[in-house]
Amino acid sequence: ANLPVPTIAAIDGTALGGGLELALACDIRVAAASAKMGLVETKLAIIPGAGGTQRLPRTIGVSLAKELIFSARIVDGEEAKSIGLISHVVEQNEAGDAAYRRALALAKEFLPQGPVAMRVAKLAINQGMEV
Repeated sequence: ANLPVPTIAAIDGTALGGGLELALACDIRVAAASAKMGLVETKLAIIPGAGGTQRLPRTIGVSLAKELIFSARIVDGEEAKSIGLISHVVEQNEAGDAAYRRALALAKEFLPQGPVAMRVAKLAINQGMEV
């Protein structure tokens, strides 16, 4: 989350527990419609330990984050998009890399922007969310 450049998580398969926590640390998340995501640690009688209990509520809201964590529910890409967990959902392709390809397209949109402005904008947004 503290990298000074934009980060994009491409979820083409399964991101459960720590995998989703890593994706939540990214600035933008893209997933295939068939992808599976969830913080399922409560099924193991533990809690998400890599920032999920802080980042998920900031991303989708406190009540819904509690519901997903308490139930250990797994959502697909379509539901993840509808609740605001991801920014973009794409239909999976035969190669299994549709989210990765969409993430690359987004990154190419960012490339022409001023690197200092990008770094400072990210910092301002991140610090503003913690106020």
